[in-house]
Amino acid sequence: MGEGLAITIASPLMAVAMGIMLRSPPLVIGFIIWRIVGGAYSIDLPPLLRWKGNPLMAAVTIMMLFTAADMVIWNATIAFVKDIPDVEGDKAFGLRTLPIILGKEKVFSIAVNMMLMAYGGAVLVGAFSPSVLCKLVTMIGHSALAFVLWRQAKTIDLSDNKSVQSFYLFIWKLYYVEFLFVHFLR
Repeated sequence: MGEGLAITIASPLMAVAMGIMLRSPPLVIGFIIWRIVGGAYSIDLPPLLRWKGNPLMAAVTIMMLFTAADMVIWNATIAFVKDIPDVEGDKAFGLRTLPIILGKEKVFSIAVNMMLMAYGGAVLVGAFSPSVLCKLVTMIGHSALAFVLWRQAKTIDLSDNKSVQSFYLFIWKLYYVEFLFVHFLR
C-alpha cells in the first residue's frame, strides 16, 4: 500500500517537473488537467457525476480527455518547433533545449509526427461519432489537414531560419483550425 501511494504521488509530480524542466507551461497544465481528470475517476463522487456505467458522462469524459491530449500535443509541438531557429542563441546562453540535445532534424521529425498522430487520433475519434455529418467533417477535414501538414513539412529547410519560422507560423494556423474542430464539431 505504501509503495502504491508513493508511486501515485510521485508520478504526477515527476510529470509536472518534466514540464517545468522543458519550460513548457502548456505541458505542465496538460499534466495537471490529466491528473485532475484521473483523480476524479477514482474519487467517490456522487452517483450522478460518476461516469462508470453512465454513457453520457463516459462520452463527455472521453471527449474531455481527447481534447486535453490533443491540445497538449499541439502546444508541445509548437514549443519544439519554436526552439529550432534559436539553437545558436540558446547555445550561447547555455540553455539545453531539445533541438540542442537531440538536433534540429530529430526534433522537427518528432514535432511533425506528433501532429500527424494527433490528426490520426482525431480521425479515429471522428469515426466513432454518432452524427454522420460530424463523422464526415471530422474524418475528411483532419485527413486533409494531415496531408497539408505532411506536404508542407517536406519543403522545410532546417538550415534556413526563415523557412523554419514560416513553418512555425503555419503550425499556428493549423492549431487554430484544430481549435475550431475541437470546440465546434465535437
